[in-house]
Amino acid sequence: MTETINSVAASANSSSAAGQFDAHNSSALRFITCGSVDDGKSTLIGRLLVDSKAVLQDHLAGVTKSGETDLALLTDGLSAEREQGITIDVAYRYFATESRKFIIGDAPGHEQYTRNMVTAASSADAAVVLVDATKLDWRNPELQLLPQTRRHSLLVHLLRVHALVFAVNKLDAVADPALAFAHIQAALQKFAASAGIQASATVPVSALKGYNVVNTEAGWAGYHGPSLLQLLERLPNTPNDQDLPLAF
Repeated sequence: MTETINSVAASANSSSAAGQFDAHNSSALRFITCGSVDDGKSTLIGRLLVDSKAVLQDHLAGVTKSGETDLALLTDGLSAEREQGITIDVAYRYFATESRKFIIGDAPGHEQYTRNMVTAASSADAAVVLVDATKLDWRNPELQLLPQTRRHSLLVHLLRVHALVFAVNKLDAVADPALAFAHIQAALQKFAASAGIQASATVPVSALKGYNVVNTEAGWAGYHGPSLLQLLERLPNTPNDQDLPLAF
């Protein structure tokens, strides 16, 4: 894994990733969602957009079939993505709250598209690494994280993304959300400490139901902290190199 991470991270230096985000929105917090395949990254962004009232009704109607809204389709814009139900390219979306502007990059989770994820991460202020609770042996206090979860976290760290937030998703689908979150949070903390990664926070979420994404679900999964959006609103922007004094 180390060789793959180093080679992919190195490619970011020669890419035009800095131009992926609109320069006129330099005051906005630029963040990406990343993690393993089908952890719910696109659905999470869809939930952020819908619950923050950033989606027009006609656009929302376009991703609703038989009364069910597929939030992931709000970011999976390529026809190939919609047909296969996966994210290939990096989809960017803009939204704002009363206190903050945001630009989101929805990075693909498949290993073969890791370079696209690096392109997005190289110009981000923050990264939200999703973890799917249903894919882990959450009853085991010594559970192992998925390789792509570790890989994306390490890449974000190597690219010096200013802030990293772990979001444990799909806890609504397990029998004991509080126990699952406690064990997964412990595994994430252990991994981060061993890798030298300083995570800003770990928050339990349900992108499908909206728990702790925009609005808090007090006490759910044994968590009493801020929602994911509230955490993002508090994160500082990365200083722009152009704003720093010249060095000789």
